[in-house]
Amino acid sequence: MTFTYSSPFLKVIYLLITVPVLLFVRLPYWVLTSAVPALRPRRSWRFQRAFLSQALSSATAIMYDIGLPGPEGNPDKDSVKPEATGFVWVDAAPSELVVGEIAEYARKNHVAPTRVYGYWYGAKDAAGKHGQRAGKDERVYYHLHGGGHVTGSGHPANGTANIVKGLLEKCPRAFERAFALDYRVSSSAPFPAANPFPASILDIISGYRYLVETLGFAPSNIVVGGDSAGGHLASNLGRYLIASKLPTLAPPGALLLLSPTMDWANTHLGTPGSTLDAHKSSDFVRPVMLSGYTTRSLLGTLDAGEAATNAWLSPASLKLASTEGLFVGYPPTFILAGTAEQTLDAMRTFRDRLVRDSGAEKVRYVEYTDMFHDFLLLGTMTEPERSQAYAEIGNWLSEVYDL
Repeated sequence: MTFTYSSPFLKVIYLLITVPVLLFVRLPYWVLTSAVPALRPRRSWRFQRAFLSQALSSATAIMYDIGLPGPEGNPDKDSVKPEATGFVWVDAAPSELVVGEIAEYARKNHVAPTRVYGYWYGAKDAAGKHGQRAGKDERVYYHLHGGGHVTGSGHPANGTANIVKGLLEKCPRAFERAFALDYRVSSSAPFPAANPFPASILDIISGYRYLVETLGFAPSNIVVGGDSAGGHLASNLGRYLIASKLPTLAPPGALLLLSPTMDWANTHLGTPGSTLDAHKSSDFVRPVMLSGYTTRSLLGTLDAGEAATNAWLSPASLKLASTEGLFVGYPPTFILAGTAEQTLDAMRTFRDRLVRDSGAEKVRYVEYTDMFHDFLLLGTMTEPERSQAYAEIGNWLSEVYDL
């Protein structure tokens, strides 16, 4: 059972047992198996990468035993000194911007747009403040953090800052600033149920409206991106804006999907060569995917089977009634994946569907050999692939925007 030891008492007992085991059993084992190439999860990995992969797997498993970390930011505190973190409030999108299937699911799950917040990175105005209006023809990167839809933050203290800062550093010709939204994350038992699908989609619509209507960015100059679950959300936002044809919110100029998690129903599990099984020892998201916690939290009042049959929840599901035409009209889209990822097969499925519907010329799909999930999140620990990936992203952005 997920979060079996989440109560304060059990968490203390669990840690009293687990920490010594980590220090005196697992740690020596990781050192040994990382030092001997034949024992590493991937023979191409150096010691550091083999050790890091095993540590990440253990940390994820522990997290799903005792509980998820809370957000680094606190809007009440961050709003007092916004210049310290780039904090801004984002007003709720008006109801007329919530239409179609998303409006219907929002009604079923009793969620509505609400005020949210986010964090600016990069260039400030002359007074040293963030959140200035868009300059003439200015481009901006709009980032949606990962965390399995149940944790994470755009706060500068969160790991997602490594991605945002990396893009600003390595792709300076594309944009000088970026905005990371803290959308509502979902939860379910053993914690209080909150924010089911499509709460996060309503929030990212609000964030997109903030960039377009409040700050004056042209939609074509907005690159919407995200890592892991955030990549899933970035794709959903693009699809929603394309399908809804809102007169005031045109689709973005490009999408950047970094290790997007696209099959929360795990419909690829059990298929020949399933990467969730085949890459069991080389990636760390297996507890996230197999716990079912994200799916339960997103579903809310919806039927359990909806996770596999709803293209908003699992766009790469193998059990969708029909997929043709779901991804028509996408803007130029870059998808970054690693060949050691456990969710690789779902990303490939999504890639194929996107190419079929929007054309191969709109899709740049790149796989990095023997890289695990969301490797840009770890910053310089995943060099040289990190810099190589940013270089490819930068070249792609130069082509998209003729820089």
